Amino acid sequence: MNTAVARLGGARFEIGKLWPGLIAGLAIALLARPLAHGLHAPAPLIAVVLGMGVGALGLGARLAAGLDLWAKPGLRLGVALMGAQITWSEFALLGGPAILASGAVVLGGLTVGAAVGMALGLPLAEALIAAAACSICGASAALAASQAAPPSPANQRTTALVIIGVNLLSTVAMLAYPPIAHALGFTAHQAGVFFGLSIHDVAQVAGAGSSVSPEAAGAAALAKLARIVWLGPAVVLIGVLLSRSGDGAAKAGLKGPPAFVLGFAALAAVRGLGWLPPMLVTTLATVSSFLLLAGVGAISAKLGPAALLQVKPKLAAALGLSTLAVALFAYGLTRLFF
Repeated sequence: MNTAVARLGGARFEIGKLWPGLIAGLAIALLARPLAHGLHAPAPLIAVVLGMGVGALGLGARLAAGLDLWAKPGLRLGVALMGAQITWSEFALLGGPAILASGAVVLGGLTVGAAVGMALGLPLAEALIAAAACSICGASAALAASQAAPPSPANQRTTALVIIGVNLLSTVAMLAYPPIAHALGFTAHQAGVFFGLSIHDVAQVAGAGSSVSPEAAGAAALAKLARIVWLGPAVVLIGVLLSRSGDGAAKAGLKGPPAFVLGFAALAAVRGLGWLPPMLVTTLATVSSFLLLAGVGAISAKLGPAALLQVKPKLAAALGLSTLAVALFAYGLTRLFF
């Protein structure tokens, strides 16, 4: 009897430790989207700012237990649910060239980004997180790559800072790439493909395409989708690379793709077969977005604004050079295939 009472008391104590952080992550996720809409800013960036605001209040340690649920299993579930957003019928509209071009951009961006990051002095895990963000889909890819890397304060700090960096770079690209595409003599279709293959985040891809024409906006969205399709294979590759390196000691026992990658692939397949009703697809997309915002907010809350003072110039340089490399790949492939 006494043992049962003790266990019940222990369970209540554990729940008591969890709920403040759970509420904090929930609040960040709920506030990020409307604030982003009102401020015309990317929602992941707003989530980072809100999370760091919580950290600035000195609440990170007190909220850590609950925040960890958002930052680990919640974040992985959010990445897995992204698979339901893959529309194979739309992806097929671009055909074989899109598959080849997007795959080349992702593989080339990961290779060059990792090489540049390590040459600048970043550990492999941090270099791959930055490279994934630049070569695939910005903040979402950084979060997915961080889940394949060994958990550490350095990797979490890098993930939060990469999200800030790629959002800033995506905004610059959204403004700069349309006039560059015009100067290069791209057609509207070519311009859209170039935007989709080169700009990091989906919102900025849409903005760049819309600034040219409806045709460019459509091509940009499809080309971006083609890159997102490679998220699962890229995360598996990152996990394998880290498992074979000194940075990946914690993953040395990896036997196959992480569960969240398998979930991503399964949902993409089910969506491709037409087995998900539209209402469920919309619901899964909303839940995925919510979990990603809560996850990045939780990571940022645990770090606090002091992390910004620890930004390594080499990380900023790696993001900038990786962005340039992806843009060059995208330019060459657009000329070659489109």
